[in-house]
Amino acid sequence: MKVPPGRPGEETLVEEISGQAHQIGQFLRWLVPLVLAFGLLEVGASAAFRDLGSGVAGVTLFAYGLSLEVARRWARRSERANAAIAIVCCGFLLACIVVAFAQPFLITVIILAPLLAVGVALPYASGKMLRYLLVISWMVSVVIAVLGEISPSASRLPGWYAAPFHVASLAAAVAVVLLLLWQFRSRLVGALVQARLAEERALYDAAHDPLTALPNRVLFSERLEEALERARGADGHPFAVLFLDLDRFKNVNDSLGHAVGDGMLVEVARRLEASVGPDDTVARIGGDEFTVLVESARDTRGVLEVAERLQKALSHPFHVRGHELYTTASIGVIPDSRGYESPEDLLRDADTAMYQAKREGKARYEVFTGEMRERVLETLRLENDLRRAVERGEFYVRYQPIVSLRSGAVVGFEALARWRHPERGEVSPAKFIPLAEETGLISRISDAVLREACRDAKTWLERFPEHRPLTVSVNLSAVQLSQPSLAAQVAEALSESGLESHHLRLEVTESAIMLGAEPAARSLRKLGARIHIDDFGTGYSSLGVLQRLPADALKIDRAFVENVGSADGAQIVQTITTLAHSLGMDVIAEGVETGEQLERLRRAGCDYAQGFFFSKPVDAMEAERILAHSLR
Repeated sequence: MKVPPGRPGEETLVEEISGQAHQIGQFLRWLVPLVLAFGLLEVGASAAFRDLGSGVAGVTLFAYGLSLEVARRWARRSERANAAIAIVCCGFLLACIVVAFAQPFLITVIILAPLLAVGVALPYASGKMLRYLLVISWMVSVVIAVLGEISPSASRLPGWYAAPFHVASLAAAVAVVLLLLWQFRSRLVGALVQARLAEERALYDAAHDPLTALPNRVLFSERLEEALERARGADGHPFAVLFLDLDRFKNVNDSLGHAVGDGMLVEVARRLEASVGPDDTVARIGGDEFTVLVESARDTRGVLEVAERLQKALSHPFHVRGHELYTTASIGVIPDSRGYESPEDLLRDADTAMYQAKREGKARYEVFTGEMRERVLETLRLENDLRRAVERGEFYVRYQPIVSLRSGAVVGFEALARWRHPERGEVSPAKFIPLAEETGLISRISDAVLREACRDAKTWLERFPEHRPLTVSVNLSAVQLSQPSLAAQVAEALSESGLESHHLRLEVTESAIMLGAEPAARSLRKLGARIHIDDFGTGYSSLGVLQRLPADALKIDRAFVENVGSADGAQIVQTITTLAHSLGMDVIAEGVETGEQLERLRRAGCDYAQGFFFSKPVDAMEAERILAHSLR
């Protein structure tokens, strides 16, 4: 797997500072012995020729040499690099003033001192330090110039010594300047190299995923565009696009943390790359989504073989940070790029096919068809209409009677949401309810149904006070059950309508129970409402959950009621009824359409039933008439 180069930033800055400290150290390693050598030479001359000026200069150079050694040691520590430069430059300027005063014949050499000081600092010092140093250097130049005017220029040293010493001093100064120029050139080249590397890293980072080092969406789209251009050519051939989404990957992040999830994504990327050809491109375009540009396959069969290889590669366990993990992938396939004009269209349709694979049960691939696009557009239009319908109040409530199988009397109604679209007409709940749950609009729809049902139930109880029992049932979605404010909303609806809570039945689907509805059910039960488990037998709830859940009734799903005429169907209904009664729950059968079904349900011990056999869903006024008829 490719490993991305380091990014420009903090790491590069640390490297630059470390390199600067190293260069300062190298310069001082050469400068310290040079200064000490000249100091020793001056002290020797003072002793040999009894020249006070040489002695003062020698002591000054020795002191400066020792300070340079301190600066060299400080330069090893990056945070003291600026302080080391300050010692080198300011000490040098001070030493030059002393030497110029002690040995005026060297002023022609020392007059270069300010240039040397600035030259030393230029590659290393900050802008602020350079500004101060320029001012100090100018002042030193003025002082040395004044000393040159007021001090005698003749040397007390013998000519055979003074002349060579003068030349050696000038040569040393020139050598220092040349060394500084070489280091400045090295710094300049290094800076240019760093800038080029930083640019390359920035370009790489802009086109690659930082976690897996795979191409990101930007680079993948560019390669799709290039592939489209090649395909349009005379010798071009179509290519394929695969869109992968890991199934249930969110569970890994939620249960084991993002570090484990990231490690798994890296391993997934490695396996995907190993499963495609050298001419193919694997990219990570976000989260747990990957795409593959397949240029190695020559026909649809070859493309599907690639998809199968990818699924097989992901079927083996992943070992990440001591955890053994499993995953599968839903894959959308565009087997032929012909007819496409842009990368966006290819990714859109591949994504559509991938979601179709998820709807079909995950861990599979689906080849894109035109019908899929139509379904997506239809869903999008329906979602937009649904949002407008919530704002416009296009939803209304219908009530289906619930009948006691012992007395034959109506004991309550189930409130059902209906949608009358201004152009489409009646929209099936099977279409808009799942979409409302997916978009979160179900909360607003259900809240409106709850409030209207409570108001209507209160009206019925006031109209028929002698009709007991009389309840109203309202469905709750998994989305609502996850909201902390649900109990408060139910309490508010009861308070506004004046309906006593024991007349309210709240229906929770079996699948919602498995998503953690138990806390919400308990808080609703504390309000006095009763809990019914809806569509029982279609989910995966365990007996342990049923035993813990504060439920009052099970509603047998219509699929079992339809088959109650068969021996197996009757046995299933009998088993559910026995189970419910053993847990202290009533049993309500949904979808009763024939007298035969009713009779078999009665024999199985069902307590209540509802369905078209008794009545289709009706409005509130018709529900009143049903109640009035039931009392006769």
